[in-house]
Amino acid sequence: MKILICESDEILLTAIEFRLSKQGFDVVLSKMKGDIGKEIAEVAPDLVIVDMDMTEPAGMDVVKEVKGWRGDHTSVLLLADPEEEGRIMEAFAKGVTDFISKPFKPAELLIRVRRILNDK
Repeated sequence: MKILICESDEILLTAIEFRLSKQGFDVVLSKMKGDIGKEIAEVAPDLVIVDMDMTEPAGMDVVKEVKGWRGDHTSVLLLADPEEEGRIMEAFAKGVTDFISKPFKPAELLIRVRRILNDK
């Protein structure tokens, strides 16, 4: 299963990549430059992990692009601050599969990723 990670925090990005790769997932890091929609179309991920607080491109724009390019073929796991309830609900309305509150434990991330990908 292929996972695309869209995260602007380099430390968190590296930690997520390490943890998922160690579990055997095919992990691709978003270059976050140019057309995110084109990148999503080229990678054709089964799951996109996206930080809602990203600015370039905005996390919600990534969600919109995933659903526009891949529809229901790609699930979205949102990394979000639980204080942002309104934005989280908006993201679910746009097709997000699940969210995880930041900060999170690596084990919780793995549980959610496995659950999402097993439901496919």
